[in-house]
Amino acid sequence: MTDWDTKLAVTVDTDLVTPIENFSSSLTTTFRPQHSLEVDNVGFVRQNFSFTFTFNVRAIGIAGQSNAVAKLTKLALEGTEFQISIVRAEGSPGDQWGFQEVLFKRCFATSIQPSNLTLQDSPMATVNGICLQYQLTDRAGTVVKNTK
Repeated sequence: MTDWDTKLAVTVDTDLVTPIENFSSSLTTTFRPQHSLEVDNVGFVRQNFSFTFTFNVRAIGIAGQSNAVAKLTKLALEGTEFQISIVRAEGSPGDQWGFQEVLFKRCFATSIQPSNLTLQDSPMATVNGICLQYQLTDRAGTVVKNTK
């Protein structure tokens, strides 16, 4: 069994904001059929893609410091962009993922919803957002990105 010592995290420039508990993304590419006067479905027109995501973070913090949800809320209110990337523990081999590097650049939070307070677990916050740039590097070193 793998001893996970890497995880996705929110960063602003090189500053770590918070690790991510759960992450879900959606890449949508819309195609519209193209018709002519003589025939239907002669081709298609590809629309721009959109990349959205949802993630959860723990709404806890260290005494005397701002917690992650407060930082994320500030980023959302100010329209500050952030990155989602793989963060490795010190000494980590970094070979636990299918990709060598995952970097979602130019991310913006569109909504933040705190959870209800329960006695069983720490509170969570759900963050929804959009990503304008991404860059993925597989284990062979091949880089896939949507912008230059």
